[in-house]
Amino acid sequence: MTLGENKKITLGLIEEYSKTNTALTDDEDIAMRLNFAYATNYQELSQDKKIIKTRVLKEISGESSEGYTEYSLPNNMYQIKRILALDENNNVMESDYYLLGKKIYISNQSDYQYILEYYQYPTIITEQTPDTFMLEIDQDVQMILPYAVANDILKVDPSADYSAFLAEYQRKKENLDTRTEIPSITVEEGVL
Repeated sequence: MTLGENKKITLGLIEEYSKTNTALTDDEDIAMRLNFAYATNYQELSQDKKIIKTRVLKEISGESSEGYTEYSLPNNMYQIKRILALDENNNVMESDYYLLGKKIYISNQSDYQYILEYYQYPTIITEQTPDTFMLEIDQDVQMILPYAVANDILKVDPSADYSAFLAEYQRKKENLDTRTEIPSITVEEGVL
């Protein structure tokens, strides 16, 4: 979903959506503040349900030597989830590396493909962020975002009752399933 599509939902919720206006609303005050309201809420929700990414740090070279080679970690990395070392058949192997600041040092004797699985910071939404910007958060979180933004937009309007949007935002956030994997078991017949 794009930022513009999500804005339409927000503006529709607060009854300020205008199909004919390029700013999506006739209220200049709301149009001016909309991206700023998105910026903070987008960041907050990306921390509740993190954006997961992968990056290949090192490929299999067919050679090995002494020492360690330095590799840079992504600038937008929030947290490391795990680092996998895979052989040519994609079998998980024992990895040999260490971390130091924003760098990872991988053993030159470990001739495996190293894959970094990490959580990233979202792209910051600024005043200039276009409506065509694709939101990086998952779809379930994208559908909570309009309630958070509607709450912030109406919070400063003394004539508006924003509490319904705040309550709905909190309810949806409490029901958010942040798991990336669901545990499962396999039961086999046999002796206990």
